[in-house]
Amino acid sequence: MEFEIENGVLKKIHMLYFGDDDIKDIVIPYGVTKIGYQAFASDRHQIDSITIPDTVTEIEDGAFFGCHITSLTIPDSVISIGSEAFCECDRLESVTIPDSVISIGSYAFSGCEKLESVNIGKNVPSIGDWAFRGCRSLKSVTIPDSVTSIGDYAFISAAKLESITFGNSLTSIGKYAFNFCTSLKSITLPDSVTEIGESAFEDCDSLISLTIGKGLKVIGDYAFWGENLKNVTLPNRELKIPPKAFMTSSKFIVSYKEN
Repeated sequence: MEFEIENGVLKKIHMLYFGDDDIKDIVIPYGVTKIGYQAFASDRHQIDSITIPDTVTEIEDGAFFGCHITSLTIPDSVISIGSEAFCECDRLESVTIPDSVISIGSYAFSGCEKLESVNIGKNVPSIGDWAFRGCRSLKSVTIPDSVTSIGDYAFISAAKLESITFGNSLTSIGKYAFNFCTSLKSITLPDSVTEIGESAFEDCDSLISLTIGKGLKVIGDYAFWGENLKNVTLPNRELKIPPKAFMTSSKFIVSYKEN
């Protein structure tokens, strides 16, 4: 096996020798500062794990696209994870995004169907569009206080997602962000949230309880469109709910935090 490295950027790995196909664990050489565009993309080998040295600061777009790794540790030297960096890593089961990371691109972990847990570092400012789309094994997510926005389609079709905890700095949730999260049972939106996009929680068939914070000003059409919602808690009687936000046939009990 050979590493193609240029000016600190790992461009590609090459399996050249007899026995290379049996390699299961790869250690990236110390001194590499960037993992380049599609360096490991669509790797045909069944590599189980890749060790990234703490000299790496950037994982570029599509670096591990379609790679078959099962585990990965991102060192706390990394500050940027590019678009599609781990997209379609179909065997990846868990990932920890360190506190050093300040940028996560769109589609970063999209299509990681076996991803069961993700720990998001406390300095990430936003969750990109489609970032965790189709992560069908993900069961719970905690959004840290650093995050101010969740992008469009960010967690769409995360079918096993049962709970999500939102940080207290979150201001906006994009359109279709949690659409088809069919195991999600309850949602509590912090007072910091001011905007919820169209169909953000549409077709969350298990959703029965919703609590809305007092900062909410904009609610997109079909935001909570679902037929099983039973309890909705509003911050006060002054909050105006658009007629299309909820399914017209839904029968739920409305209560207020402030009487």
